[in-house]
Amino acid sequence: MDCLRAWQRGEIEALVSPAILAEYAEVTERLAAKYPDRAAVRWAEALAASAELIFPAVRLRGATPDPDDEMFLECAVAGEADFLVTGDKRHLQSLERVREVRIVSPAAFLELLHRPKKD
Repeated sequence: MDCLRAWQRGEIEALVSPAILAEYAEVTERLAAKYPDRAAVRWAEALAASAELIFPAVRLRGATPDPDDEMFLECAVAGEADFLVTGDKRHLQSLERVREVRIVSPAAFLELLHRPKKD
């Protein structure tokens, strides 16, 4: 959640692709149906409105054991991201890097983000 707040405050830039937005919308709907008494979280809509939309041209088939995760790698590479921030320890964090993109946990990213800059 703190990573999303950092994005909301303009400290970082978020990149999304149409495939990622569709995935987030589907997950949001599924969670809303499963937990009808909880307030709906509108992060997918906020990302659609404000994140940089990336259209990956290069496919990274087989880059991760879970083909459903390839869209995140493709978006990060196409958007020339410095980091892919993910909680997926099993399939994504274990890669550590794809091309020039470092793959880190949210906690590691926040530590890097708030580390004092060296002159």
